Amino acid sequence: MLNDLISEARYAEMRGICIRSAQRERALRIGPAYIKLGRRVFYRPEAIEAWVLANERAQPRANGGRS
Repeated sequence: MLNDLISEARYAEMRGICIRSAQRERALRIGPAYIKLGRRVFYRPEAIEAWVLANERAQPRANGGRS
């Protein structure tokens, strides 16, 4: 289980953001659930996936919804 955890640096790299942005998301409680072990932060792949899916948006129609 611990081998599956994603480090804070790896998570930020995967998202294409800096570590500070990941930290800001946590402070604002808008990022995925995380695990803190001592001073280190880790993410479960399942938590990242759930967070991404929860933030999924439907693409609006180009013509404003008119047929």
